[in-house]
Amino acid sequence: MSYPWLAQAAHNKVAIREGLKIVRKVVARDAVKTPLSTADLYKLVLREAPPPTFASTIPEDDDSVHAIKYGKSGRRRIPATAPPHPRHPVRSMSFLKRTILPIMVGERCIRHVREKRLVMQSKADLKGRSVRGGAKQQAASSASTQPVEALIWLWQASKPPPRVEKPAPPPSPDVYDFSHMKASKRKVRRQRLELAEKRADLRARRETLKVETRRKAEREVLAAKRLEGRLRHQAEEKAALARKAERRKRWEASNPILAKALAKQQAEAAQRLAPVISPSKKLRA
Repeated sequence: MSYPWLAQAAHNKVAIREGLKIVRKVVARDAVKTPLSTADLYKLVLREAPPPTFASTIPEDDDSVHAIKYGKSGRRRIPATAPPHPRHPVRSMSFLKRTILPIMVGERCIRHVREKRLVMQSKADLKGRSVRGGAKQQAASSASTQPVEALIWLWQASKPPPRVEKPAPPPSPDVYDFSHMKASKRKVRRQRLELAEKRADLRARRETLKVETRRKAEREVLAAKRLEGRLRHQAEEKAALARKAERRKRWEASNPILAKALAKQQAEAAQRLAPVISPSKKLRA
């Protein structure tokens, strides 16, 4: 028994993966400096060829049987129209707007920007108004076709995070200039700096030794606790085995017939499981 929704689910997963690759490529190439509308982005995406393995994931429709579906009110349901480009990963504009672009917005690969663009005056007048059909047609026919500026939403590639330049390292404290000092003061100054360096080195060694001593003591305490726990576990196992043997003795004393039968059965089982030695091997031994 085949389930068509399984093939459709697998196809949708592949379409999302391949569609994201194509849209990322188009956005990185064409939407970095100049924002694109959804329609322009969809046109550029359709120009990209789908991978050759994508066609094998498209489920085959069974046209031999047409199921007529009815709603709760008894009226016949109108089936959904087929996508305009079923052989492409981005098969329709709604698939791009509702599936691909929200994923890219969540990944911060693309963002919505507002920009002034030249649009026809009829569209600008009717935009944002709830006008009925007759009035809308009359307004569209009476409007002039001169372009006007309007704010529209466009898609643009997100800017990469700014690079943080690391500051230059400070000059080394080991370089000193003693040219302005007298010879006697220069010698004393060098001796003081050497003594300060030795003290700093000894202080660092002392701190390192303290850390190593503390870690060694912690390791010894941890090893002692592990040994204590291991010995306690072994003692508990021995006590449990002793209690089990004692219970077995009491049971054998109260049920001698069953105990003999069980011992005989265990001996026969052990004899069956013992490896069989051929006579030739016995003679060699």
